[in-house]
Amino acid sequence: MHRFGMISIYVGLVLSIVGLFGGFGLMFAGEQTWSKPLVAMVPLGFLLVFNGVVTTILHRPKGSRGSERPQGPPD
Repeated sequence: MHRFGMISIYVGLVLSIVGLFGGFGLMFAGEQTWSKPLVAMVPLGFLLVFNGVVTTILHRPKGSRGSERPQGPPD
């Protein structure tokens, strides 16, 4: 699951960057046909990044920093 989270982060970043720069670039150039779908990819990319961050935090590999559970009060 950790690997899925990392892949989701990278795919979401690529979608967001391509959507922002490509969509707004085409919009300012006057191309309306392709600018709308590219700008519409930005929220999808954000959701993938958010999903990847949450998945990566929840499913850390064993032995990584912060993976040990806090101990409760002594009995």
